[in-house]
Amino acid sequence: MGRDTLFWYDKWVGDIPLRIKFLRLFDLAVEKDAKVELMGRRGLGGWWWGVSVEASVVCVGGRECDGCSLLLNKIVLQDGVQDSWRWFLDLVYGYSMRESYRFITNNDDMLDRTLVDDVWHKTIPSKVSVLVWRLLRNRVPTKDNLSHRGVLAPNDTACVGGCGATETAQHLFLHCNI
Repeated sequence: MGRDTLFWYDKWVGDIPLRIKFLRLFDLAVEKDAKVELMGRRGLGGWWWGVSVEASVVCVGGRECDGCSLLLNKIVLQDGVQDSWRWFLDLVYGYSMRESYRFITNNDDMLDRTLVDDVWHKTIPSKVSVLVWRLLRNRVPTKDNLSHRGVLAPNDTACVGGCGATETAQHLFLHCNI
């Protein structure tokens, strides 16, 4: 019912956060850290959304206000339904490090600022953020990386799993069966 989802920062409507989709409206918003549940109320005829903006700004007829209203008017929060997150890369099995790494390394939009912002989101555990950040920059201490930096001998790069392949991040997270 919107208790655990941030209205502006989380991707709960569409594929990008509302703070990016409606940038000017977000800049004017009074309650930037509000939960979805607190940004509306149940009333006669359904759910009513209410985005508070700075008092000196009138947003009537503005494109962003109209677009935000059209988008939000399609959404109705349901009583008694808990928030839940879905992992869209694998809807059957859910989150896996293998699918995360595959998405990160095969994504053509690697320089997209929203990806970098999402890595350091406050709801992601810091150890996961650090690992993803290191994967994005090929800074995971694999034997191949350690060999390139002179920490290991060049002939000591075989996979720790014993499969005989060179131990790279791509091999460890995507190809190694061990």
